[in-house]
Amino acid sequence: MAQDRLERIDPEFATSEQKRVIALLGEGRGRVPTPFNIWLHDPVPAEGMHIIGTHIKASPVLSEAESEVATLATAVFWNAPYVVANHQRHALKVGVPESVVDAIMAKHRPESLTGRFGTICEAVADILSGGVIDEAQFVRYVAELGRAAIAELIIIVGYFTSVSLAMNFHALQPKG
Repeated sequence: MAQDRLERIDPEFATSEQKRVIALLGEGRGRVPTPFNIWLHDPVPAEGMHIIGTHIKASPVLSEAESEVATLATAVFWNAPYVVANHQRHALKVGVPESVVDAIMAKHRPESLTGRFGTICEAVADILSGGVIDEAQFVRYVAELGRAAIAELIIIVGYFTSVSLAMNFHALQPKG
């Protein structure tokens, strides 16, 4: 299998638009995160992904653990080893219970969870199963999570679907 097809943009030879986005990434993130080396080949969507990714990192409606459930579950869904490795570690670090991480890694719905965190896990599993939610479940999610949290979960799944697909397409594997 091919490994690391990534072609990084050398800032010295970047176009003015690429340099502008590289500067934005440096301001907000201090570096060019790996997926942006893929997206920078088309700087307009790369800038859009930066805006979404920055928002996700500082979600006003989801905790880091709640966001990590959506992120890790999405990476596992897409079989993206690079993303899985990074976010499995991060999920545990931000307090996602090991039993939840283990269930996600095994492609199972985390069970026996209650409260908002349990509802988040359930909603993420439903989103990844195709997003078709029956009326009763939808009403429950709105009542327990609110529409802003539902929007955030959908955005995280979409964003990390793109990250996972990009990393897989470019054959990136986790580092030792």
